[in-house]
Amino acid sequence: MARKDQSVAPKERVNIVYKPSIEGAEEMVELPLRQLVLGEFSNKPSKLPLEKRQTVSINKDNFNQILKLHDIKISTRVLNRLSNNKNDYIPLELKIQSLHDFEPDNIVRQVPELKRLMELRNALKSLKGPLGNTPEFRRKLDAIVKDPTLRDKLLKDLGIEDKKEH
Repeated sequence: MARKDQSVAPKERVNIVYKPSIEGAEEMVELPLRQLVLGEFSNKPSKLPLEKRQTVSINKDNFNQILKLHDIKISTRVLNRLSNNKNDYIPLELKIQSLHDFEPDNIVRQVPELKRLMELRNALKSLKGPLGNTPEFRRKLDAIVKDPTLRDKLLKDLGIEDKKEH
């Protein structure tokens, strides 16, 4: 059974508790944890001195808006594991506008070499789809072969002449 004066926050967190002594009240009050972090996180030089800069309040509700507002870009290069050359690098220019931009699929969309591979992968998956269901594919193929008009259309689309024996 939890006591009234125990905190539900984990022990690792800094908990500030005080006892008010107003009119004999002995109830302990836990203060919320607030932090002020100073730093230059936009990676852009600022002409304003530190003491004249405005503070930015960041919370879970406006975090993505703040990221988008600061127009954060990551420029780097990584080892190219797609080529056999051990000294080949891929230049990266990643735009960060939300936390979702750190997800693997969104990073792949911003790297042209990886994006092409992902498009090829998706094309192969879509090709495999009809072939993966072999009985259904076989029935459709049989229907095309048995129907002369569909068969002629297929042969024409494939560029194959229907050689009829005389």
